[in-house]
Amino acid sequence: MDIAKKINEVWGLLNETALLLRRTALEDRFIRQMAVLRTQLQRTPANPAMLREVQGALVELRKQLRLAGYDLSMGKYTLIFDGFRNDDCINAGFNRLVLFMDRSGSFHWKTGEENHLMLASMLERTMGKAPERSIVDMHYLWFLRTRTTLILSGSVTETAEDYQRLKAHAQSDSLLFLSRIKGL
Repeated sequence: MDIAKKINEVWGLLNETALLLRRTALEDRFIRQMAVLRTQLQRTPANPAMLREVQGALVELRKQLRLAGYDLSMGKYTLIFDGFRNDDCINAGFNRLVLFMDRSGSFHWKTGEENHLMLASMLERTMGKAPERSIVDMHYLWFLRTRTTLILSGSVTETAEDYQRLKAHAQSDSLLFLSRIKGL
């Protein structure tokens, strides 16, 4: 591979990884390592051994993120919380979403045309009553997903307090939140 192409590839991986880390609660843990890797690339950008070393470190860091539950493919999405909506938002492409968070930290959801309470009832039935699935938080939302954005809005069934709690939770580690609802 051409050295200039390899340099661009490694810089691209470094920058993409830095952007991903900014959207996690783990950024502080890796900030020093990222600075060291950036300095190495700046000092000797044409050294093939150094390029392999930096690329290897970035691949390992990304592996650690995946093992911690992050789906790096979700890094292309921007998570937006956009107030409350009513049924009229269907005309703008929004869909209903009921989101349950369980004690283990897993997310469960149901989407559909039924009202939010019916969707919640359907989701509860499919989840069963297993103790490890005890629900700790429920949200009644509207969502719109585009190629690069996920917009979440509260429904009239969602309280303002619940919505703010969800927003704070999601924004504290937006990449992990997006990773948990990847299939939405």
